[in-house]
Amino acid sequence: MKKIISLICICVLSLSLFGCSKPENHVDLTSNVSCKLLDVLTVTNETDNSTYYYYLASIKNKGKKPFNTQELYYTVTDNNEKDISVIDKYQSTPTYAISKGQSTYIYGYIGFPNNDQKNLGLSFNKKKQFLPFKAFDIRKASDKNVKDSKDKKYVFFEDDALKISVDGSKAKYVYENNETVLKNVKIRYENKTESRITVPYITPSATLEGIDLSGKGEFSSMEDIQKKDFSTNGMAPKTQSFKAKVTGYMLYFLDSKQTINAEIEFHFENAAPDFTDKSTKPFVVNMNSKAFGKSNTFKIGLE
Repeated sequence: MKKIISLICICVLSLSLFGCSKPENHVDLTSNVSCKLLDVLTVTNETDNSTYYYYLASIKNKGKKPFNTQELYYTVTDNNEKDISVIDKYQSTPTYAISKGQSTYIYGYIGFPNNDQKNLGLSFNKKKQFLPFKAFDIRKASDKNVKDSKDKKYVFFEDDALKISVDGSKAKYVYENNETVLKNVKIRYENKTESRITVPYITPSATLEGIDLSGKGEFSSMEDIQKKDFSTNGMAPKTQSFKAKVTGYMLYFLDSKQTINAEIEFHFENAAPDFTDKSTKPFVVNMNSKAFGKSNTFKIGLE
């Protein structure tokens, strides 16, 4: 009887160990093409209970012929079966062939209004293959890692793996090609780890409280605009708010110990500051993150 009890105990222990094992971080998409997770990050906004998942994976072609990525179809599912409701979503899709022995990356993020997810992962080829995120040691971040600031230079986010800094202290504005351009605003992304990591990048935006230059003449520089009298019957010129077109980086991932300084420009077409009162701060710059639920603002004045 004791032998039987011992045997039962061993079986129970074996099943427990098997049940706790981590899924394999690898899935074959074809006989020669495989996918592996390189990084997974969850961003929790504890203020409104939303959760974002950022992921980075490699697609490797082990075959002798190029693999056409147009044949690659993937999406994020829960347990490889649930169609999920999201508040935000992005996924990259390579548009070129992967040569033999070469790899490419897929990157994306997905946001939820809650934290009710059970087993998220990447589903391939109409759910024929599934690579769960929990096959990787998931990194975690929250809105508590974000600093609220109105300074022009500050650390937006920092944890053990990643540091994101903002520097608008040396910003300058020029007038060129019929638009005011606010330049030299930088976002610095620093990978502290020895691994390649995905980045919850910042989305900048800006407004200019200024003058509409449409139909008011031709200008070649900001100096020309400062010399122009835009007043009407002795009244100060009418101003309005202009939204910028933003150019710069959307940074998906960083290599081991890599640091990138992303320079951002804000373009305001047919608009310029009102130089009547140089004590104003007409440029309002926002550093936004949907994942963290944060938007820090600083203002830039006239020289």
